[in-house]
Amino acid sequence: MTAPRPQSIPVFLLVKSAFQVLWQQRDDALRLGFIPTLLCFGGLLYGHDALIAVAKQWQSGTIGPSPPGVSLKMFVMMLIVFLGMVLAIGNWLRFMLLGPMGAVGLGLAFGRPHIMFLVACVVLEFAGSIALSVISMPLAGLPGALGLIGFLAGFMIVIVALVRLSPFVVGQVIAQPMSLQEAWRSSRGNGVPLTIALIVVQVPIWIATSLLNQVLFAVGFAAVAPLAMIFITSAFVTLIALLQATILAAAFRQMVGIRA
Repeated sequence: MTAPRPQSIPVFLLVKSAFQVLWQQRDDALRLGFIPTLLCFGGLLYGHDALIAVAKQWQSGTIGPSPPGVSLKMFVMMLIVFLGMVLAIGNWLRFMLLGPMGAVGLGLAFGRPHIMFLVACVVLEFAGSIALSVISMPLAGLPGALGLIGFLAGFMIVIVALVRLSPFVVGQVIAQPMSLQEAWRSSRGNGVPLTIALIVVQVPIWIATSLLNQVLFAVGFAAVAPLAMIFITSAFVTLIALLQATILAAAFRQMVGIRA
């Protein structure tokens, strides 16, 4: 007898619920998002000059590696921002799936689940980058638009595969570990819907960020308060992390469930 096909995740209902839940739990979101926002702010502040240098290089049409100092700064910046997002997502997953006692205070009570969660995130990110490199190699010789389309298709395949394995990562942070095979099986039929939900939930935030930036630049606020602009960007990055964690928590509850 074959196992029943799991119920498909309703994408837009999941996205709508993520915003509703985050608004209802806004006090806890502020509490658990405070330190990650500061980490992100520190990372963006450290790499601000490198970001400007890379942006100027792209605008000039120059193709080639960045100077060593710029590359190192970019790497350190991305590492700090990554750690901030992992902290925000991990604590919010614990709060959503284990209750308030799962993430007390400012979420700085690190334990084995947090370490395993970080390791799982790093390993899957590394595996995804290797898989994308392998897929991209035969596509590099394709002409123009075909190469770009092939790369985008390969990129989406890797992203969907990583999302299929997300229950493995979520299970680590709530001390409900499972194997990669169990995670893959539990997410059967929901890889694409869950990927779409994780992408769509970012769209309103990026639109709001773009509009706010245009207004702040137009009134001259960005010129007189550049640090405030960086902090606002950091807050939006943390907000996206919490929204995506809300979606992952709801999906985990539906696909796997919480053991008592």
